[in-house]
Amino acid sequence: MTNELSFKEKFHSWRGKYFPERQLFLRSEGRVRFLTIGSYTQIAMSTALSGFLIWGSITTYAYLTRDLKLEEKNKTISTMSNQYQSLSSDFSALEVEVERRTKQLEERQKFLEEMAKKTGVVVDESTSLEVSDQEPQTIVPRNDEEKTSSLFQELLGSKPAAATEVATNIDRRKSLLTRLENAEAQQRNFATAMLAKLQADSSFIQETLKPTKLTTEDILTHMDGNADTYGMGGPYVPETGFSAVFEATDHKTFDDLNNEWLRLEMVTNALDSFPVGKPAEKYYVSSKFGRRRDPLKKTWANHPGLDLAGWPGTAIYATAPGKVVHAGWFGPYGRMVEIEHGNGFKTRYGHMRKLRVKKGEEVTVGTRVGDMGKTGRVTGTHLHYEIWFNGKVRDPAPFLKAANNVLKIQGRDEETSE
Repeated sequence: MTNELSFKEKFHSWRGKYFPERQLFLRSEGRVRFLTIGSYTQIAMSTALSGFLIWGSITTYAYLTRDLKLEEKNKTISTMSNQYQSLSSDFSALEVEVERRTKQLEERQKFLEEMAKKTGVVVDESTSLEVSDQEPQTIVPRNDEEKTSSLFQELLGSKPAAATEVATNIDRRKSLLTRLENAEAQQRNFATAMLAKLQADSSFIQETLKPTKLTTEDILTHMDGNADTYGMGGPYVPETGFSAVFEATDHKTFDDLNNEWLRLEMVTNALDSFPVGKPAEKYYVSSKFGRRRDPLKKTWANHPGLDLAGWPGTAIYATAPGKVVHAGWFGPYGRMVEIEHGNGFKTRYGHMRKLRVKKGEEVTVGTRVGDMGKTGRVTGTHLHYEIWFNGKVRDPAPFLKAANNVLKIQGRDEETSE
């Protein structure tokens, strides 16, 4: 109670000090009037005036700062708009890049699948072209076209429908680009493996031809160049060739693979004209190619062929497919058959007692062209067998030794064995 009275006393003291009762003197028409304003009235008026001033200050401040807030909001909206435009532009560029690289990898995939068939690479059907974040490993392409393109379909999936999806889709495209890089590395590993196989095949051909003193360059140089003489074909290659996808030189392996295959294909086609057959049914070598004592003059002379002796009438066969360009008497050769095989090769069969083909006739390997005899300049029954390449006579012995390997290169070794 004491505290309450004390507070009242303090309040009344404060009121009496700051808001004492005041009188206003009003003079009008010679009369003076008094208007008394009590302390409580003064307090009420002061409170109202203070509240008005505070409200006015707040209102004025809000009005003055409204433009600043609007400008800040506009800046925020502009920044967000620019960020969206940047993201949208990045997304569009990234999507174009994904589509471009996807198309290139699809073309490489098609090329690899065809090359796998043409090079004879054994493809495990259970093995597929998988794309993961793991280290790339040597793979083989799968045969299921729908499964093969599943990754590419995913990469070319639907575009974002709303702005909020742009950033998410950019991350997704970047992730898919990483997977594309892994797929490209896997394709390159497989192409490298096939290239190694083709190079090994080329080396095998070089070793096979070595005893004959011919090279693959010789074979390619003297190809007929007539597309009608052999089948045309090859793996799918884009019109503009292969181009880099991720690295400046990552297309080189595919170009090398295609060039090596084309070169090997041309050499193999040219070797279809290589004499691989047995020139006679049964024989023994009675005189080799090169320098020897002439059997008639008994002086040293050059022998431009291989003499294969046997029984009279022994069958004589064409050793490669071709066209008979001579069938008849030919001076010291007696009855002779000459066959043009194409690609720089031709063969001659001399001293026969009977001819079984005519000029202009087409023959295949094993076609009987005549019977062994002793016509012309001879001392006994035998076949004089010559092989010519690029207008020069060659020693037939290395060709006979290389025949089995050439048959393997031609893919006819199994047919011959049967």
